[in-house]
Amino acid sequence: MDNSEVARYLAQDAEPEAAFAERFEGSFGHAIEVPAYGETESLFETLRSIPEGSLGEVLIVVVLNARADSPEEIHEANRIARERIAAAASAARVVSGSPDARLATVERGKLLLIDRAVPGHYLPAGQGVGLARKIGCDLILRLHEAGRLVSPWIHATDADARLPRDYFDQIGNADAERTAAALYFFEHRFPEEEDLARAGRLYEISLRYYTLGLAWAGSPYAYQSMGSCLAIPPAAYARAGGFPRKNAIEDFTILNELAKIGSIERLAGTPVELEGRLSTRVPVSTGQALTSLVATRGEAFRLHHPIVFAHLAAWLRVLGAIARRGGDLEAPLEELPRRNPFFRADLLQEALGEMGAFEVVREAVAQSAGEEWLLRRLHAWFDAFRTRKLVEYLRDAGLTSLPYREALSEAPFTGLSSSAEDDLEILRSVLVEEERKLAVAPAGVPALEPERA
Repeated sequence: MDNSEVARYLAQDAEPEAAFAERFEGSFGHAIEVPAYGETESLFETLRSIPEGSLGEVLIVVVLNARADSPEEIHEANRIARERIAAAASAARVVSGSPDARLATVERGKLLLIDRAVPGHYLPAGQGVGLARKIGCDLILRLHEAGRLVSPWIHATDADARLPRDYFDQIGNADAERTAAALYFFEHRFPEEEDLARAGRLYEISLRYYTLGLAWAGSPYAYQSMGSCLAIPPAAYARAGGFPRKNAIEDFTILNELAKIGSIERLAGTPVELEGRLSTRVPVSTGQALTSLVATRGEAFRLHHPIVFAHLAAWLRVLGAIARRGGDLEAPLEELPRRNPFFRADLLQEALGEMGAFEVVREAVAQSAGEEWLLRRLHAWFDAFRTRKLVEYLRDAGLTSLPYREALSEAPFTGLSSSAEDDLEILRSVLVEEERKLAVAPAGVPALEPERA
């Protein structure tokens, strides 16, 4: 990938804090970004879990953040975290000439605390974790561009994650030149409290079920969108435009762009452990989902009907046929099953019509530079967001979700077909092993716009 894109990004799109990299000395083997919003003990568990790096000292960039309108308990937790970091670190010094960034020595290397949680430095209203991630990763990008970071990866995690001892080693075999992102495998840590543990298992089952369904259907977007488990090569990060500044689904959004740039490697090593906890801090999150599941005790918990993924697979086959047949749209649509009582070709075409899919196909065909170019263009338009939109449209229009146990046993992609098992932990574990198998091949839509002859 062209390093000129990194230079352009740093000059035009990077956050001001990226310039802090020029105000402290030293080179690093690895660097990792950790956003912290109202975190106390969980943040320090994360920091303690960051392992040594085989390439040299580790730089840990903690972006303490809040908005002026954040709840008082968030401000108080940030104050405690700020003071604990100062007490635990040694030889801290001001980096930026103001109180908003300090570099300190820690056991694994250096910790850079960027403080966007004090008056005068609060994040803007409506922004949150996305901007916090962008601040930290932009700074790491500048270090790499300056030749001060050995690893070809920008690592990102969360303040509720515990990293495995081989965290930095796991990514050693991934090709940063051809890969747009790598995703570490994850598992949740479940608390002793019964209702919360049940909610956590149901939630993880839903995540893995959806990803396995996408993979079975042949979607290029079959991966877990976990900002806590993400590593990105610098050139791909710049080309994707960095993290969006939004306060939710910033990981889903950047991965959606990265998947159009290169492959998404799904690592299958020792998992990152994520804490299953209640939270209302951001509009869309694990914490929000668990809060809802605990409130309802997981009663009537449902998963997408497996046949929804069969409809998705049929549409993806249509896209492939369009590319192979030189842009013919009508014939592949006519070949959709019409007399199968379990397949609703009319519903699928209705959903795609509502999404404007056919107009996009015709426009792409008119501009086509060949089969490969056309297929990539179509997959880039029908991305992770539109995939989810189609799945939800089909669900709401008649392909109703099933009770989770029924869906798991009927789906051909869960490893639980016809199983009578009811233990949630066993069900979750089976899905874990099924998802591990996806690591044999990358996801993504590489080379969106190959050079034309």
